[in-house]
Amino acid sequence: MQRTLAAGVLRSATRCSAHSVLPCKGHTIDRRTTLDLFRRQYHPTAACERGAPKKKSKKQLIITKNKRDNVLEKYGFASPPEDSRSTDKFNRYNRARGRDGPQKNVRVTFDEMRWPQDADLDEKFAAKTLKSRLGRFQANQDVRRRCGYFGIGDGEFVEWSGKFARAVLAGGIERLVPKDLVPLLIRSRLEGLDNFILNQFFAYLERDAPHVVKDMKYLREITDLRFPHEWAPGARTMKRRIIMHVGPTNSGKTYHALERLKHCQAGVYCSPLRLLAHEVYTRMMSAGISCGLLTGEDRRYPDYTLSDVKPIGYTSTGTPITQVTSCTIEMLPVKLFDVAVIDEIQMISDRQRGWAWTSALLSLRARELHLCGEPSAVPLVKRICETMDEEVEVREYSRLGKLEVSSRSLEGSWRNIRAGDCVVVFSRAEIYAIKNTIEKKTGMRCAVIYGSLPPESRVKQAALFNDPNSDYDVLVASDAVGMGINLSINRVVFMTLEKFDGGGVRPISVSQTRQIGGRAGRFNSGVNVGTVTTMQPSDIRALQSSMGTMPPNLDAAGIKPTTSMIEMFSHQFPNVSFSQLWSMFCDIANVDDQYFMCSFDDQESVAKEIEKLPLTVSERYQLIYAPVNARDPIVKQCLHKYAAAIAYKRECNIMDVVTLPPYIPTDRETIHIFEQWHRGITLYTWLSYHFPTTFTAVDESFSIKEKCENTIQLGLLSLRKPHRDNAGGTTGGNTDGDLKYDESQSIRKALGIY
Repeated sequence: MQRTLAAGVLRSATRCSAHSVLPCKGHTIDRRTTLDLFRRQYHPTAACERGAPKKKSKKQLIITKNKRDNVLEKYGFASPPEDSRSTDKFNRYNRARGRDGPQKNVRVTFDEMRWPQDADLDEKFAAKTLKSRLGRFQANQDVRRRCGYFGIGDGEFVEWSGKFARAVLAGGIERLVPKDLVPLLIRSRLEGLDNFILNQFFAYLERDAPHVVKDMKYLREITDLRFPHEWAPGARTMKRRIIMHVGPTNSGKTYHALERLKHCQAGVYCSPLRLLAHEVYTRMMSAGISCGLLTGEDRRYPDYTLSDVKPIGYTSTGTPITQVTSCTIEMLPVKLFDVAVIDEIQMISDRQRGWAWTSALLSLRARELHLCGEPSAVPLVKRICETMDEEVEVREYSRLGKLEVSSRSLEGSWRNIRAGDCVVVFSRAEIYAIKNTIEKKTGMRCAVIYGSLPPESRVKQAALFNDPNSDYDVLVASDAVGMGINLSINRVVFMTLEKFDGGGVRPISVSQTRQIGGRAGRFNSGVNVGTVTTMQPSDIRALQSSMGTMPPNLDAAGIKPTTSMIEMFSHQFPNVSFSQLWSMFCDIANVDDQYFMCSFDDQESVAKEIEKLPLTVSERYQLIYAPVNARDPIVKQCLHKYAAAIAYKRECNIMDVVTLPPYIPTDRETIHIFEQWHRGITLYTWLSYHFPTTFTAVDESFSIKEKCENTIQLGLLSLRKPHRDNAGGTTGGNTDGDLKYDESQSIRKALGIY
């Protein structure tokens, strides 16, 4: 797949150091854009643009020219003559050399920037990268330290790493062939390649030098993850009918699967988000179908004495049988179903959560299994199902509403924002700044939706935006808007097409762009045609390219080791910390090519926080997969107290841990404080289902959780609203007292604030 980035990459390139002028590695950019990048960086007259002194010495000019010429020659461009300093002369020179006509694509291979998950890499690039990383592998002190955990000394490492590197370059390591590494590089980038090289080094030692690591063969046996379908023998004894519903956003694929779910005797819906699980739960109950809700933080069952919903039947003991269960995918119950629906199946390749979709696909005991998602998941799902002797029926859907990609951006002007717009921002800190700017420039009030906002608050903000009788005309949202909430969006406006992913800023993928952009003009939302555009003109070409390109096929599914595997492995290294133990397991594990180990980064930070507590391996395993963000100080404080209660076998009352501030938040910082407390409360409710004898104050946790959610909503409503003055400008406004859509009175009453 060829992706053309156009001028949008200029901003990324110019933010880099002098030697990293080019955009993201693996991207293909057109010839004229590349030349313009070179001119801006290496042309002597470009110094003023970079803030450098206007005058350069003759020696400096010669050095700059030589740099420019060397880089141009490396990438197949002719160096311009001395007198062709201007853009016009430079372009005329290249046209005279036959460089006119269709724009070609030039592969960029600089290491300084990151590339998106669907970058167009090739075998040649993979070969160069492998050779480079092998050199670093032999000199890397972190690699030596990780090998030292298995008893490999420095002398042995130098000897065998050298032999290993030569074997790789000679093509003697089957799984380190450059063409087979392209999917790994696209998915996990350089960090993933480095970890895979170390993993294959241990496989090499098992084959050629088993004496170097004690019990190497046994360690590789107990960390064998090549056949995860064998972990679910119950599902292997069934003949399952597997149906894939694939299509773009707003194509009705999930709707058709849910219609089938309504007519079964025992069904389950597996959701990627608690919001979606709750939405399906509400939809089923409204349709008169008995439905239970099962998430990490909430469990609800129909109250048949108060509702018109009737159970599908009764057990031998007289217990009502619920027809459908709506759950988050991590909470999938282990039981037999007639029909099961797994939503957003393409997340099977997610680096953090992919293991949950893989586990559901392999282990779900359902006579009929419906998978909903993108067409990119079809080949991978078929390959996995072939290993289980199961066939896959594919049903394709087309978008129901019309979607247009604008040929023009908003030209960077806030006054081009209009009612019904959703402005997409990839930074929580910028969301409030942009909200305030839009309200100041246009006088329109903005609702906000982002990932760390409690789900209940997101629903309320979405309701404000969707309600035509409210004065919330614009939505400012993060990529959390891509799934989970039905929104009446006329137009999606991307503020940028880059996102910080924890390790650096990189362009968002085609899949992400299409998923978010597809939220415009949702069917039955009252919008006939949805529009997608960008704020800046420099991003519009990249947007058009992404929206017009199908995401590449997924190459592998995420997995994680089971509790019993980690416990067995821990017996071999009794004095090793849990975080180190997990890292060692990943280093030596044997994983098949169509699977990969999910990232342990978030779990590792949690494991280190509770390292000193006397917890069992099983308890640690459960805690690291709890809904915890260890970067938040308040959540970290709650985690310590909860984990200590588990370790020392004592009851934990939530009122002894959580103390909400006695004020209403009025700005981004104070709202964030309440968001952290909400996550601390949510963690308690999650733990109450896994450690019921320790966390017993469930009713109190729901009460304080509701109070926190109401306080956050009141804070969002109380943010200052500007009013247009007679001159067309804006002036300061009141807080919640002048809201046309006023919830503040009822919320204050619920909180006991008057």
